[in-house]
Amino acid sequence: MSQTSDSPAMARVGKQMAWKTKWLLVSLCVLWALCDSARADEFSQVSLYSVRMFSYGLLTVDTRLGDIQIEGWDEPRLEIEAEKVVRARSKEAAKPLYERLTVVLEGQDKRILLRTLYPPRRLWRPFRGEAQLTVNYRIKMPFDANLVLKCVDGDVCVRGVEGKEQILVNYGDVEIDIPSIDRLRSLHALTWLGYVQSNLHGEGNAGFGPRISYWNPSGAQDILVKVRMGGVFVYSDE
Repeated sequence: MSQTSDSPAMARVGKQMAWKTKWLLVSLCVLWALCDSARADEFSQVSLYSVRMFSYGLLTVDTRLGDIQIEGWDEPRLEIEAEKVVRARSKEAAKPLYERLTVVLEGQDKRILLRTLYPPRRLWRPFRGEAQLTVNYRIKMPFDANLVLKCVDGDVCVRGVEGKEQILVNYGDVEIDIPSIDRLRSLHALTWLGYVQSNLHGEGNAGFGPRISYWNPSGAQDILVKVRMGGVFVYSDE
């Protein structure tokens, strides 16, 4: 009887030990990957892209890892500087890593899509090597065009854009310079964990779920910013 009653308990203990062993191995693999990445150096490769873009057009940016700087200018053209940054042991070892990152620019005039394509993820190692592959963007777009941006991990800075803006970032900080407060109709900025600051009325909040809002019925520009973990800073030099 005692052996029969102990068998379920022994089975549970065995499963718990198996799970603990599995997570220990996963932790060791992650630690090894971090140590291996720490021994590598950074190398970069810059590419330039340009396409015609009209006023009140829409630029959609969809990327995963990297910082993004966007500036509005008075030209009917979109210019993009894409910097691929990889971690490798040597310059020669970095070359095949550049090829694993693809910058895709589609459309022109009224609708343009900018995407970063990464290698397909493997089910058993979905994030392998992703920390070694980054694309930083420096973008110039018509100041009165519209922007939709999605980024998983990276800092975003937008200056001099008077069109509508929708910015979604999982992890990182977002900084927005509003050219004209008089043209701003609505501002909604929030983060799940972090801080939100603005000099429009001296608002500032931090912690869980901070947010700020602004409404001007006579304005025309709408800005929506959502960050999962990080900060939002909205300001104007006026």
